[in-house]
Amino acid sequence: MTFWLKSRFSKNCRSGILFLHPLANDPRDRDVLMQRHLDTFAMRFPNKSMVPSRVYVVPTGNSASAKLGQRLSELDSVVKSSYGKWRVSMFPEVFEGQPEMAWSAALLLLKDIVQTQADEISDSRRTTVKDIRPKPPDSHSVLKILTDLFFERYKEETTNCSLDAKIMLARVARDLTPASHPDHLSALIACAALLSERFGKEERRADLDEVIALRRTAWISMPPHDQRQQETLAALDDCLYKRFRMGGGVSDLEEIIVLRRTALECASLPDRCSSLVLLANALREKFQVLRSRSDLEEAIKLARAALALNPPGHPDRALSQACLADCLQSKVGKGVSRFHAARAVTDASNCNPSDIQKVITNIISEIVATIPPRLLHTPTGTLCDRDAQLSLFVDSPEYTELYSLTSLAQIRWKVSLFFEFTTLSHRWGIGEPLLRDIEGGRIYDLEGAEGLAKLQQFCLLSLRSGFQWAWSDTCCIDKDSSAELQESIGSMFSWYHRSSLTIAYLSDVSDAGSLANSVWFKRGWTLQELLASRTLVFYMQDWSISVNSEAGNHKADPTMLEELQKATGIAARYLKDFSPGLDDARSRLRWASTRRTTRPEDIAYSLFGIFRVHLPVLYGESVENALGRLLAEIISQSGDISVLDWVGEASSFHSCFPANLIPYQMVPCTQSTPGDSTNRNSFHFEGARKLYSTLAKLPRPRFVNRRLILPSIAYRVNAVKLLGTATNPPGYTYEIHVSHLMPLVVSLSICLGEDPTTYILVRPWHPKWLETQTEGGIEPIWELLEQLERPFNALLLMRLPHNEYKRIASNCTITARVQDLASIADSEILSLEIV
Repeated sequence: MTFWLKSRFSKNCRSGILFLHPLANDPRDRDVLMQRHLDTFAMRFPNKSMVPSRVYVVPTGNSASAKLGQRLSELDSVVKSSYGKWRVSMFPEVFEGQPEMAWSAALLLLKDIVQTQADEISDSRRTTVKDIRPKPPDSHSVLKILTDLFFERYKEETTNCSLDAKIMLARVARDLTPASHPDHLSALIACAALLSERFGKEERRADLDEVIALRRTAWISMPPHDQRQQETLAALDDCLYKRFRMGGGVSDLEEIIVLRRTALECASLPDRCSSLVLLANALREKFQVLRSRSDLEEAIKLARAALALNPPGHPDRALSQACLADCLQSKVGKGVSRFHAARAVTDASNCNPSDIQKVITNIISEIVATIPPRLLHTPTGTLCDRDAQLSLFVDSPEYTELYSLTSLAQIRWKVSLFFEFTTLSHRWGIGEPLLRDIEGGRIYDLEGAEGLAKLQQFCLLSLRSGFQWAWSDTCCIDKDSSAELQESIGSMFSWYHRSSLTIAYLSDVSDAGSLANSVWFKRGWTLQELLASRTLVFYMQDWSISVNSEAGNHKADPTMLEELQKATGIAARYLKDFSPGLDDARSRLRWASTRRTTRPEDIAYSLFGIFRVHLPVLYGESVENALGRLLAEIISQSGDISVLDWVGEASSFHSCFPANLIPYQMVPCTQSTPGDSTNRNSFHFEGARKLYSTLAKLPRPRFVNRRLILPSIAYRVNAVKLLGTATNPPGYTYEIHVSHLMPLVVSLSICLGEDPTTYILVRPWHPKWLETQTEGGIEPIWELLEQLERPFNALLLMRLPHNEYKRIASNCTITARVQDLASIADSEILSLEIV
């Protein structure tokens, strides 16, 4: 590589940086450190033209780490969002000390450098051509030779090179080989072969998709009479069929048919029989999906042609006989009768006959995708996965009836009706049956503790209510699978909302009068179950309904709705029709603030659906970290700073967040004092206009790399006076004098320093507050001034090195008020970086 570099460039040339980024720690914590390293590095170069133009970030660590996926995602976000003046890319694999991975990273960086050099030569007519002078032959070609050298060295099975590393090198070699180069096809085929080998061992769907794309490109690009044509075509056919059997679409099967027609045209006489059989089988499978009679008739014709090529005693005769028998079986079986029914529907709705089966399949897939992957079948008491659910549907009279319906709306309604399900909302108790306890059996045949009895009664009640499917969070989730658990928590709100009936079982309520005293109203997960469910009915300890309601829905019963409001503190409009999202975030946090979960971090996870956010579920993290990630996401997506309005202990995740949800129990309240319109005459209006313009241009608050970027109206602290102390709990009461504000008294849990300039009082700002102002004239400016004249809840911040700030948690609300209108116009506007 050194020889190559010396031969390619003159003494002044562009360079690049390989930045090894360990994944052991949170990449966002190292973001600022990384930028400082790069800036310091750039300063060491004697002139601007030599400053590195490319940075290639290489993740390092243990690929077996449980947090690898999260860390890589975080690092990718950092790379995409930071380093404005640097052209930064990220290496797609994890470096664990393998030399072949090191070469791959270095080669990709050199490729970027060569491209940068080429761009600068083409864009500049000044010193760039002189300073960066590639010597013939072309740099890309020489770099390809270098890549091929390492690929050939490491791809041999006798080396210790891992398969992942070989694939990485193969991808580099492929990317560095232009489409016009004679070796381009070989690079595609070699990369596909290695990916196919890994798919055979690990069955990664992404690998199979990439193999198909590579072999398809190779097949299309091959010149006529290339000796690799037949082998490549057969390999592509095989991969497409594997994907089709894994649940791929009909498009895979249609492409297989095109390939097999091509193979048949090119087949010599000895191979013609097998080519005919393969094409016939593909057409038969297409008929089984789309029910197109023309496909089946062609398949039968091809099978008979194959049989005619093989007289009795020929070794391939049995193969062609079996193929013909399979095709004829499809014709005389249920398939044809269903095809005629489909024709009736199709003729009635003016659709293409070959599309009716595809339409029905798409509708079924669309509806099934919205329900849980595991459901209890209430008539039998068995736990059914997705395949079992679909199998029961296909064998049901409802499925056969689909072919007699005359509209898509009727088909959709019929499928939805079959898959209606109930959900159970409850407090976990003793002996709750898990998936492994009931898998492969019938719950009605089992005996166990009260948890099993509860599940049995739930399924029986669902069956009596007319539902054949039921879902419980105890046994319908594989909690040993972190991926399934993550998906279930992310989907749970939508499942409760999608269910036709939610049965809320209150095991600690024996009479309807004590409904509100149930622990059900104090549990974290039941909040989203209450809000998400459209139809909700409460049952007591003995499984009798708590209140008989004509509507069959306690959310529609005025008496029950009033009791639910008192028990939860949630307004009736939210109980009846709740929409998940980020609106009024602080109210939603207040609803959860009195609730508890068995695992502390679940209090945050149980809110993901209510706020409609998608975050990793990381069991084992602290509640402060889980809640901090949620609050950070709320601010990042909405800019809602109402979540900063709290009093109490600060979180270790971020100084602006509370350690738990308890502080949100307090309803924010500030005194509303009307503005004095008589002050308008004596006020200097130009300063107010400038203030309005400055506030209107501020960005909304955002959370980046665990730092809160908070637009604020800032007030400097001039003096701090200690008024008193407390010992249990420790506390300090201060009188604080702030520029442009009335003196105020605050209670803190920490002792302030002697230098008042260390502190600053801020009023957080959000541009949406100007959206409520009246349009036109000077009235919006006066409305803003009147708003700023009212008392507000302030944050006390302490200045840190590097122009960062940290919030000082208070034991009471810090309510501040400006001295007069003139002081408002003199306000200092800052965007602060708070850690």
